[in-house]
Amino acid sequence: MTKYLYGLMLGILLSVMITSRSPGQSPPQGLAFAAVPSLSYSSGEGWEYGGKLFFYQFGKGNIQPYRWHLLINAAQTTEEKRDVYAFLDMPHIWGPATRMDIKLEYKKFGLEDFYGLGNRPDYRKEVADPEQPDFLSDVYYNYKHRWSACYINAQWPLRDRHVKLLAGAALVRTRLSAYPPPNLLHEQPQAGMAGGYSNYVRTGLVIDRRDQEAMPTSGYWSDLLIEKCVKLLGSDYDYTRITLTDRHYFKLLPRLVYAQRLLLEHMPGYPPFYEMAVISSSYQRFEGLGSGRSMRGVPRLLFVGPSKLLMNLELRWRMMDLRLLKQELTFYGHLFADGGRVWLRNDEKKLKHLHFAEGIGVHVQWKKELIGALDIGRSAWNDMAIYLTFGNLF
Repeated sequence: MTKYLYGLMLGILLSVMITSRSPGQSPPQGLAFAAVPSLSYSSGEGWEYGGKLFFYQFGKGNIQPYRWHLLINAAQTTEEKRDVYAFLDMPHIWGPATRMDIKLEYKKFGLEDFYGLGNRPDYRKEVADPEQPDFLSDVYYNYKHRWSACYINAQWPLRDRHVKLLAGAALVRTRLSAYPPPNLLHEQPQAGMAGGYSNYVRTGLVIDRRDQEAMPTSGYWSDLLIEKCVKLLGSDYDYTRITLTDRHYFKLLPRLVYAQRLLLEHMPGYPPFYEMAVISSSYQRFEGLGSGRSMRGVPRLLFVGPSKLLMNLELRWRMMDLRLLKQELTFYGHLFADGGRVWLRNDEKKLKHLHFAEGIGVHVQWKKELIGALDIGRSAWNDMAIYLTFGNLF
């Protein structure tokens, strides 16, 4: 655990030393720039190496959280993953409480995970372990997966500036192939093996009453989203994605916050199997169930299905504030419990067979908006899974 924490601290300190604005300010002002080597690690994806460029334009500091934010990422991992993207976030672009974000990405997974569909997959890690007598192949639970995409979202306030209407669209092209047998996806072909386009439009309602975005201490952030993927948009698939997410934050003590996320998603129609492993959000899409962004400690994408339940519970303790190299850093420790399950089309919609994971973590906050995070989780499938990333889980 210690060496991963050192890696996190090194990344944060390097970003502090090469920032384009010198003294830390509260609130921050002007243009802040950080170039951060990718020192991240995620169980299931391996070590990530490359770099990230963070740009924050705070202006005079009177517009929260910032005027605009640009993140450029170029990295690959030891588990044959290549990840290149640019994400631009522009709050208040058309006036108070408006927002627009654009993301361009290209991702290539040489070892994408597939354990079958459903809530109780037949997962036996020994079949992919060369040192075990039941070994079949080290890529038995993998396939080749790559996609390129462009996402655009816009938000406008309704009667209350905290209640917003969301509209967006995406162009997504996917290509994939299974490894030769013995390989699970080769043995169990799924709908969507041909890849293709899964373009969509979406709309939704967002309610945001957080006191701050990066590390909220009170309030809530909830959204209801509806995405439609249809051949009229050039898509090769026809399905709908309905996602309801509720996030709440409660200050229990001056330095102690309880945070929770509850998410439900349902996908009527005929989605390709790899889209069932994606979860929608009003900010950015993420992967689940099982990963550093959904259920920490569970093998990545272990539970995949068209209907999902996800719960994340955290206790966050603000441990200390530190001024280092004229920069303000805040350190948080947290305990978490994650849970959830998926349902296939004909499954009974009951809450039996929920899966759980738990663990501990550390956050480091710089200039209020940049968060470095270390999570260590465990579950019935993993004694210890480690995730070293940037950004808060929710």
